[in-house]
Amino acid sequence: MPVTTLILHGAILARLIAASPYPFAVGERLEYEAKLGIIPVGSATMSVNPMTRERGREAFVFAATGEGRPLGIRVGAELTSYVGTRGFNSLRFHRRLFQGTSVDEAQFQMVPDSSRYREVGVPRDWAAPRDPLDELAFLYYLRTAPLKVGATYDIPRYFKTGYNPVQVRVLSRETRTLPDGATAPALNLEITSRGMTMAVTLTDDARRLPLELELPLPFGRVTLELTRANGR
Repeated sequence: MPVTTLILHGAILARLIAASPYPFAVGERLEYEAKLGIIPVGSATMSVNPMTRERGREAFVFAATGEGRPLGIRVGAELTSYVGTRGFNSLRFHRRLFQGTSVDEAQFQMVPDSSRYREVGVPRDWAAPRDPLDELAFLYYLRTAPLKVGATYDIPRYFKTGYNPVQVRVLSRETRTLPDGATAPALNLEITSRGMTMAVTLTDDARRLPLELELPLPFGRVTLELTRANGR
């Protein structure tokens, strides 16, 4: 991404932060049906929880949970992201993944001012971008970003630098039906990092709702389809 484009993104986001409101607000809750092909295999939710203070900074609290039984095996994830309202940087991230009886859990703390992050329980730290984002925060960041059909954006903000830049391609714009039966324009995005690709469809309106997410998982590509949107 050209430096001028990165500066423009930062300037627009700064204005959004100063003026608010964001496309999302505390109390927003999005519910999804998970499908493996055409077969329903589970459900997921994303929510904007009450704000908190993290290390002295006002912070959003984003949460996502999902659970399913593809091929009869219980799998799921629980993600919680604490993102400072000033600068929209990740400050803390909790990830819990489970499959059958196996659980993989990790907590990370990011320090944007020193461009470092560390994993709780591990006696060392690592380099991070000055404006880090975890994977859940990245999705909410995209809801604030100006996106143009046909454009490709290289965004070097994932907190683990080895996965940067995250490439976001805006493939097309179309009209989609919302869960309440209304229609809205929507942007189809392709997101690639370190050889892994996922697809996201966002409404191209004031709410920038994630209508659909296609996720690459070990047992196949799972699609999350929005079925209900509460809150603003």
